[in-house]
Order: sequence, then C-alpha cells, then structure tokens
Amino acid sequence: MVAKNRKQTGKSPATQTDRDRNPLVSASGKSNVRRAGREGKAATGSHPNGLPGIRHKLGLSPSAAAKLGVTLLLAALTGYLHWYHLSQLFENDRHFSHLSNLEKEMAFRTEMGLYYSYYKTIIEAPSFLEGLHMVMNDRLTEHPLVINTLKRFNLYPEVVLASWYRVYTGVMGYFGIPTKMCWSINRGEGLTPVDSCEGMGDPAYFYVACVFLQNGLMMSLFFIYGAYLSGSRLGGIVTTMCFFFNHGESTRVMWTPPLRESFSYPFLVLQMLLLTYILRTRSPSRTAMVALGVSTLCFMLPWQFAQFVLLTQVASLFASYILGYLSPGKMQSILVTHMVTLGVCFILMFGNSMLLTSFYASSLVSIWAIIALRDQFTKVFKPGIIIWVMQGLAWVGSTVLLKFMLSTVLGVSDDAHISGLIKSKFTSYKDFHTMMYTCAAEFDFMELKTPLRYLGTLLLPINMLVVALIVGRTIQDIVRFLRDGGKTSGKRDNVDEVAGSEMAAKGELVYHSLQLVAFTVLAILIMRLKLFLTPHMCIMASLICSKQVCPSPHEDNRNCVFH
Repeated sequence: MVAKNRKQTGKSPATQTDRDRNPLVSASGKSNVRRAGREGKAATGSHPNGLPGIRHKLGLSPSAAAKLGVTLLLAALTGYLHWYHLSQLFENDRHFSHLSNLEKEMAFRTEMGLYYSYYKTIIEAPSFLEGLHMVMNDRLTEHPLVINTLKRFNLYPEVVLASWYRVYTGVMGYFGIPTKMCWSINRGEGLTPVDSCEGMGDPAYFYVACVFLQNGLMMSLFFIYGAYLSGSRLGGIVTTMCFFFNHGESTRVMWTPPLRESFSYPFLVLQMLLLTYILRTRSPSRTAMVALGVSTLCFMLPWQFAQFVLLTQVASLFASYILGYLSPGKMQSILVTHMVTLGVCFILMFGNSMLLTSFYASSLVSIWAIIALRDQFTKVFKPGIIIWVMQGLAWVGSTVLLKFMLSTVLGVSDDAHISGLIKSKFTSYKDFHTMMYTCAAEFDFMELKTPLRYLGTLLLPINMLVVALIVGRTIQDIVRFLRDGGKTSGKRDNVDEVAGSEMAAKGELVYHSLQLVAFTVLAILIMRLKLFLTPHMCIMASLICSKQVCPSPHEDNRNCVFH
C-alpha cells in the first residue's frame, strides 16, 4: 500500500467571412440590424458593446449567433473531455503523480527521454539563452562531435515549452503564488520515502500537461472540422464519437507524450481545416493563405516526417486539379503558400538540406511547372484521359528526377534510410536500417486486426458508403466530360468564379476522398501511420450527415451538389 502524505507547499524556482457558405452559421434570413442614417447621411452612432456588438461586427442575426455559440460550446466540451481522458489514461498507466522526480523522467522511455532531456537542459540552465546555446552546441549526444540538436532532432517543441515554463515559474514566483505541491511518498517497509510533486511548477508535470492540453484543443478542432465539412453540428458529433470509439487506433499520445507526432499532428488538423475553407471559398483572402502557411509551418517544424504527409496532400490536390475540380489559379496559390512555408522552415531549421532534397519540395516545383505549361499540354494532347495520364506521368517523372538531381548536387544522403525502408516494402531489399525499423511492429505492414476493429465500430462501412457516393458522382462527371468532348476544359480557369459552380463545390469532397486513399496507402505500408488514416476516416464519417453527399428526399435539393 502506498501512503501519500502532504509534505510542503512551496514556490517553484525561478476575410472576410463567406456567411452563405459557412455551415456553422445559419445562412437563412437577413440581418435585423438596420442601416444607420437616413437619406444618404453618414452614420455617426457607435455600435453597442458586449455580445450584441460582437454579433453586429460579425454580421450575424440573433439566431445565427446562438447557433455559432452552441457550436463553439460543443467544441469546447469535446476538447475538455479529450484532455481529461488523455490525462486519466496516462495517470492510470504510469501512476505519474506518485512517482519521484527521477522516476517521472525514467517513465519517458526510448527517444522520449532524449527529447525530454533537452527540455530539462534549457530549464535548468542559468538563463534561457544559455540553455538554448547548450542544445545548439551539444557535446554529449554524439561525442566527440558537436551537433545542433535543434536542427537534428526537431526540438522546437521543447524550446517553446521550456521558455513557457521559465516565464510561468518566474511570474508565479514574483507574485508569491505556489506552483506545485510536494508530498512524501512512503514506498513500503525497507524502502526510504521519496518526494513527489504535483502542479504546473513541476517540470515533468508541466511538460505532459501542455501536450495533453494541445491534444485536447485538437479534439475541439475535430468537432469544428466535422461540422464545417458536413454543414451540420451532427457531423461534428459523429466525428468526435468515431474518434473516441476508435481511440486506440487514432492516437498514442496518452502513452508517448514526448514523441514528435504529439506536437505536430494537431497543427495538421488545423491546416486541413483551413485548406477545406480555401477549397470551398471562391476567392480566398490573403489572410486565409497566410493562416494556411503558418499552420503548415507549425506542422513541419516539430516532425521530420511531415514532409511525406504534405507530399500526399499536394498529390491529392494535383489529382483534383487534373480532374477539373480545382482551378489553376487556386492551385498555384496553394503551391506558392507551400513553397514559402518550405523556405521559412528551411531557414528556421538552420539550412536543413533534407527539406530541399525531399520528394515534397521536388513535387511542388514539378506541379508548378506542369500548371504553367498547361496550354502546351492542351495543344499537344486531346482533352480527356490521355492528357490526364500524361500530366500524371510528367509529375511522377519530373519529381523523381529533380529529387535525385538535387540530392546528388547537394551531396545529401541523410534520408537514405527512409528510401531504403520504402524500397524494402516492395522488394526483398534489406540493410541494417530497414531490419532495425521493421523489427518493430509500428514500422511493419498494417495488421489484419486493424480493419476488423474498424468494422466493429462501423467506421469502415460508413467510410465505404461515403466514398462510394462521392466516387459515383465523380465518375458521372468524368463520363459527361468525355461525352461532351472536353468542351468545358477551356473554362477551367473560371471554375471557381461562377457562383454555385457544381465542380467547385465538389472539389473539397474529391480532395478529401483522394487524401483518404493516400493515408490508407501509408497506413498499410507502415502501421504507425494509421494515426493519419483513422482520424481522417472519422472526418469522412461526418459526411454521412452532409446534404451534399446524402440529401434528404424531403428537402429541396436544387442547390445540393449530388442531386
């Protein structure tokens, strides 16, 4: 029996909104706010303060503001429940609150302990800048070499958390507010008591609490994402319920808080939500593009593998463009955003050449060139399947060629182990790195139990139904296009400029379906990557509540995409 007795309480050491297309806000009804002034006179009165003033600035009717408030309240509730669930699972597994400081650090196994050690180095240094200098000039990890671990191991999360911890403890200490409560733990007969501390003033406690808080906010984003994509709050509820029912297949943050994916993946959810908004909006603002770039940057900085996920995203968008669901202008705007983000990430990662020699970087350049030469493609090839295939082959060939040219010129081979791992999946190729990776179940092929679990929670059947409906309508569009001899191909530049364009409205659904296929391939090849597949399946499940995909027979479907 472990006895826990209180020991001490002390201070710790030193666009504009497109309302008609926003499913979270009711589009029906006009604003009840009267235009100020009469007979052309300018309005001079001030708007009311408080909630009415906010509602007035957003241009929302009272009912629309109430619906938006309910949506945000539900999102906050799901975020809180997920944060609480993660915290309890971690506590029940490790008994973290009863461990001594040394035992808490030992709880971070394998590379998790490595990441945490750099966080600890910064908070224990005399100053933040000295701690940052120590991790950027590390002499211990690869002795006798001196390496920049911030560049090598993507340690930006630890740097940010360490700075927050120092600020938090400094402010609390200045005002004399206790930040942690310490206890004397009686470990039983023959064992000496140990001290254990709880509260945000404890370094390890602060570290894991921030990780769980971030992933709690991620669940709020999932609710908003599902509601926005489906156009119904019920879609958000379906998304979060699917996530909870498939929690073990969706995340492992409750067992491995310090891993890179724990910090990085929530930003991918935000990035894909913003991308959905951009695909849905006819003329996305510069602010939306900047937000997309910032979220992409936050996704890339903590995790070296992010480039491969973004490669699948760009490939899915390019396929949507080839099929005519995405205009060249919008596609180029998204590509520019990715390119600028990649350049900023390259600088912040101290010139990490792996970013420039990645398939992701080469793919951006290749797709940009293909879109710029689209008129030449239409002159040489007849519109239809042939030009689609040729554009696809041009993308694959130019991407691979450019990648290996850049790797040769820059002399970069640090990512050879990744190429070897992929090669080993399709051939009998083996080397030390591939055998070391594949001996772990996480890097092996997806196990058969995984799809069976999807069947048991009905996640797989719902996704199959949704994708079948989207694919069916897409095939109808393709057949119609081929039957018309590609007459609409010359209007592709204006596909998003026409109000109520059916092709533009379907674009986001086609993209999400293609992204689902890409995530499925990744998860089958490397089981660890099902953390992308399962949450995206939860997002796709929200479309079962969408009138675009499953219109009600009792409603007017003239404005529905699938009618």
